[in-house]
Amino acid sequence: MPAAVHVSYPADGVGLIVMDNPPRNFGSFELLQKVEAALEEVKRAGCTVAVLASDIPGYFMAHAYLTDLVGSLGGGPTSGDPRVWRRLTNELEQGPLVTIAANNGQAWGGGSELSWACNLRIAARSATYGQPEVLLGIIPGAGGCVRLPRLVGLSKAMELVLTGEPITAEQALQYGLVHRVVPDDRLREEAIAWAARIAALPRWAVQAAKRALVQGMDLPLEHAIRLEGYIFNSTVRPAVLEIMRQVQERYDAGADSYEALGLPRP
Repeated sequence: MPAAVHVSYPADGVGLIVMDNPPRNFGSFELLQKVEAALEEVKRAGCTVAVLASDIPGYFMAHAYLTDLVGSLGGGPTSGDPRVWRRLTNELEQGPLVTIAANNGQAWGGGSELSWACNLRIAARSATYGQPEVLLGIIPGAGGCVRLPRLVGLSKAMELVLTGEPITAEQALQYGLVHRVVPDDRLREEAIAWAARIAALPRWAVQAAKRALVQGMDLPLEHAIRLEGYIFNSTVRPAVLEIMRQVQERYDAGADSYEALGLPRP
């Protein structure tokens, strides 16, 4: 059965990309190329946010499809282009879409690396993460050795990569690897609701903020601040000035910050 990827639009500005590669959603080159194509479709639809999810119970992505790795490293046949791993993870991290990984179960190896490449991560309570590549005699090769220490620091990344031992969703939350942990039966609903809240914001501002955050990480502080200023100026337009006027009018009328900015109260 060929790998499949399903695209839907469950809320304004939100594209839902669902991986479907039974039995364990192994990350074949074929599957990843279809995810790559789905991201392009979601961009063309004018979305702000893409949610990456799985249709396989208990598996976000077990890990990379080892038959493809053996084929690409040993000169044998593969299901697709090996370079898709780098292209896809870079697009998830750096592209204009805000990307949310919704892990419903096992996300090990390449499954973890897809998650680390996404901008935001939400996990079911039963979910696990892991970088078990050392058990195969290799190292994480799709960004795990690079993105993981940037997310949790070198010391914790050393532990996860050098031991190959998986961690629970609650541990991942404690380490700062995931942003939210939710009941298993509410994962997709919560992921879509989170995405919809972001998509309701001015699209140009969300895209600009992502660009400043991602690109600024790779620059010296002075250059990053200069880039931030440039991107800030690029967001200014008549609609922004009108938003600022309206918010100030609410303040002047006695509104507090939650009311003036339209934020939900904690």
